[in-house]
Amino acid sequence: MQNPSRCLELGTTSAAIPLSATAYPAWSRLVIVPQSTGFQYKYIKKDSAGAVTWESGSNRTYTTGTASSYTVSDTWK
Repeated sequence: MQNPSRCLELGTTSAAIPLSATAYPAWSRLVIVPQSTGFQYKYIKKDSAGAVTWESGSNRTYTTGTASSYTVSDTWK
């Protein structure tokens, strides 16, 4: 579970939220976001040497509503 007060700036990879491969090939992570909150995000791949590859395309966006939980399914681009 991630703390919603841990805000990340786009472009800052050192504080990226790691995903779990427990259900590989699906990757997941529970992240707590306040209701009615919009945010942008983007996926990265980080190799064992620390080299970062950003996914292509524009930033992804999501806005939570008033439900208690959401599931977002994305594909690497």
